[in-house]
Amino acid sequence: MFKTLTLLLLFTAITGCQSLFRPADYDTSLVGFRCLWIAPQKPFDPDNLRYIERYAGYGNATCKAVLGKLYQEGGYGVVQDFSEAHALFVEAAKLDPSMNVLLGQMAERGEGEPVDYVKAREFYRRSGKGAALQLGRFMEEGKGGPQDLPGALAVYLDAVEYCRDDAWEAMNRLRKAGQPLNDAQAKRYRQLWLTAFIRLQTRRLAVGEVFEAVNATGAVKNVTLSYRFKSDSGIPQVTMIKGSGDANVDQWIMKAAARITLGDSAPLTDSSGELEIKAPLVFSPQDSQHKPYLDWICGRKRCA
Repeated sequence: MFKTLTLLLLFTAITGCQSLFRPADYDTSLVGFRCLWIAPQKPFDPDNLRYIERYAGYGNATCKAVLGKLYQEGGYGVVQDFSEAHALFVEAAKLDPSMNVLLGQMAERGEGEPVDYVKAREFYRRSGKGAALQLGRFMEEGKGGPQDLPGALAVYLDAVEYCRDDAWEAMNRLRKAGQPLNDAQAKRYRQLWLTAFIRLQTRRLAVGEVFEAVNATGAVKNVTLSYRFKSDSGIPQVTMIKGSGDANVDQWIMKAAARITLGDSAPLTDSSGELEIKAPLVFSPQDSQHKPYLDWICGRKRCA
């Protein structure tokens, strides 16, 4: 009995009491989200700080990062301490590499140490897609290493989650400035762009006025729209190449389609400098969710 107790005490001394009694959900995203949510709340509540400190001690990467931000900025119950912030960010990055972005920011700003662009660039690289904008900016400007415009474009494009997000805009800026896409990048660009167009078309056409007009006829309505894009614009010229047979339905569909725009995110085109998309659409009066059913979508050639 005494030997068992001695071993338990020794284990406690090595690992820390908290690790023995930490809750099963200590490293869940829900706990991390709560740390993020309560940290900036005003007026300051000491219980919030204790919660963040407790779960940072348990080993939740997000809570460690949040606690580090509190020390980095000062206030909310702690005194500004760059050394403590740096130590917490290092611990968080060991648990979640994306947290390296926080170390990169400290190195870039020179917080607690001299500005070091080389270290910042490396931390941003380690952080992955979450620091794509920072890493790409360093590569564009030649900070902390050689200027690398093709590399910056690749970093941005790899981080794009959907057309027209921040990574897309950074990539598209380089592309429009003359930085070419390779074959694989062009394929990904087209896929992202076309997905965005289809979703936007569905959203813009799913309006009450269209379905009220369709429902008034009591019949399924088929139309085919043509979208012509130029190589420098995401704003199409829209025409109806096959009407539904009902002027009111067609009028409302065209009004809705006129709102479809991808701004300055233009499609990739061939040597003609144009891209035409023919979209056969089916609208059913029984569709209570007000969503147009897109049968298929074709490129320059007419659908078979």
